[in-house]
Amino acid sequence: MNQLWLAVLSSSVLSGIVGAIVGGMFSLRGKQNEYVNDYYKTIIRRRVAAYEKVELLIVNLKAAVVAPEDSRPYHLLFSSEKDDDWKRAFLLVSGVLNEGLWLTQEMFNKVRDLSILLFQFEKPVSVIEYGRKLYKDLATRRDELEWLLAKDMLNLHGVPRFLKQKNRPDPGFHPERLGYK
Repeated sequence: MNQLWLAVLSSSVLSGIVGAIVGGMFSLRGKQNEYVNDYYKTIIRRRVAAYEKVELLIVNLKAAVVAPEDSRPYHLLFSSEKDDDWKRAFLLVSGVLNEGLWLTQEMFNKVRDLSILLFQFEKPVSVIEYGRKLYKDLATRRDELEWLLAKDMLNLHGVPRFLKQKNRPDPGFHPERLGYK
């Protein structure tokens, strides 16, 4: 009878230990998955915020105004003669560039090219004239940005792929010579 009790107790202790180990492993694995999912959510949230700034830039370059005196179009971004309007375009572009870590490299390069385009011309006296001068180039860049935004939105959830793209030894820094044409 003692042996029977010993067998019953040892088998229940053994099954309890095995059950605790298996349960602990599943619990640990679940916590690890939860941590990874929270990490991915954080990255996606930051990327969405960065792409919202890209979208704001696109919206500001989408609307155009036509001057009644000569019918030459210019973007709404350059439609006012206030002192701060010179800065507004550059602040929109630099706001996107500041979020470069969360953008694909292709998107960052397109916004950087837009920034170079805005900086390379000597500013005329009028903000409106500046907008007229750059209208076609800005419209082309805006279309490229809009297409790229749609493309990037399709893969926004692909966090591991995005992080692999960011993990490269050469960050690709290339100095640009800015000057007036």
